[in-house]
Amino acid sequence: MSIVYESIRFLIRLAVGVVVAIVLAVVWALARGGGFVDALSIACFVVGGLTLMLAAAGSPSRRDSISWTQKWAFGDAFAANRTSVPDTRLSTGAVFVGVAICLIALGFVLA
Repeated sequence: MSIVYESIRFLIRLAVGVVVAIVLAVVWALARGGGFVDALSIACFVVGGLTLMLAAAGSPSRRDSISWTQKWAFGDAFAANRTSVPDTRLSTGAVFVGVAICLIALGFVLA
């Protein structure tokens, strides 16, 4: 298992989750008229809960194809040598659970 690859995969999914929570919080704060921090806390709970549900679903597309995160993590070496792609990696569900825990913890911190 490549620690660099798994870290990049986790951080990309966490960043996407935080961006979605921020966008949802902006819309929520504008529609409701409340404070942004309260809306961000609620949005982190919502996105974290949805991410936790995605953890149970997994990702069947990762079984057959090489994802763009693998190509990005290994750069030019990927095209030249496909054996550098790690065979053992965290399951998609484990990464989603980690992201969900971080988002829900952020929601508690902001609450």
